[in-house]
Amino acid sequence: MRWLIDEMLPPSTAAELNDLGHDAVGVFEVGMAQAADEDLYLLAVEQQRIVVAENFADFARLGEQRLAREQLMVPVVFVRKRSFPRGGGLAHHLALHLDRWARDHVDPYPGPHWP
Repeated sequence: MRWLIDEMLPPSTAAELNDLGHDAVGVFEVGMAQAADEDLYLLAVEQQRIVVAENFADFARLGEQRLAREQLMVPVVFVRKRSFPRGGGLAHHLALHLDRWARDHVDPYPGPHWP
């Protein structure tokens, strides 16, 4: 799968996903650190990437707006860092979690997902 990892999550998550056979980039890699969520969503649409974010409110709002305007949408996978083991290794655990989710959702629908 093609992923776009938001800046609230470890940048190395993308590298971990790539090691698992995915096509993943982080916002830092594509020069969009601190970009508006609207711009990130548009990039994901243009590159057909699944957004991975912790920021539910803003990305859910963007999805609703795009749906109302009948604009192209992408899946957005929402995660909470506190759901993963503490003490380091978040990128690794998150990548494994997303990899399992991808195998279970080969063709995810555009819109919000809570794996």
